[in-house]
Amino acid sequence: MTMSSEQKLARIEEKLDSMHKDLTKSQLDIEELKKRMNMGAGGIKAIAIFGSILIGISLFITKLLGIR
Repeated sequence: MTMSSEQKLARIEEKLDSMHKDLTKSQLDIEELKKRMNMGAGGIKAIAIFGSILIGISLFITKLLGIR
């Protein structure tokens, strides 16, 4: 059983539509992943800054109290 040219073109169009949907979903997934990575990098920076502040305060207090 052979397919007519119209049937072949319709089948190709279905496959292209499916590929387009998959590509669109992949693009959205990539954008979401980028957002999550940026949030993670921001969280690491915040923790580093907060830790630096705590170390600075503790060093100041130990020098103020004369503790070695």
